[in-house]
Amino acid sequence: MKKRVIFAIIVVILSIISIFWNKNQEITQKLTKNTSKTMEIGGETLNIEIAGTDAKRVQGLSDKVGLTENEGMLFVFDKEGYYGFWMKDMNFSIDIAWLDKNKKITHIEKNVLPKTYPKVFYALKNEEPILNLYVLETKASFFEKYGIKIGDSAKF
Repeated sequence: MKKRVIFAIIVVILSIISIFWNKNQEITQKLTKNTSKTMEIGGETLNIEIAGTDAKRVQGLSDKVGLTENEGMLFVFDKEGYYGFWMKDMNFSIDIAWLDKNKKITHIEKNVLPKTYPKVFYALKNEEPILNLYVLETKASFFEKYGIKIGDSAKF
């Protein structure tokens, strides 16, 4: 009898985990089907390019000469993790924001210069890494100009 109860509890827990995992997978698949879309953050609308494959995430913005005021790149990952970003082969400065699975900003690096390479930037809080599912790169000074801060949410 005791084994059946434990087995039933394990099945319920695994079912709940499966539901949340599938929900995140659905969102990721929807985003990566399109290579561009719009998103809203801090009341501002951005035209974003989606980096949803390993190849696109590695290339990032390094093939561009700049971004306009309302452009950005959204890096979409398959699972939450500690994602680092560097400025290898970049031609211009950017702002970088890390977002959690709820699309809330957890960390921002402002005005990251190309000359900072090979330094790697991570989402940290009190020197501890923060789990994230998305990373947004925008034109430098975007977050400061529009008053966007940690805790703000994005819609996409």
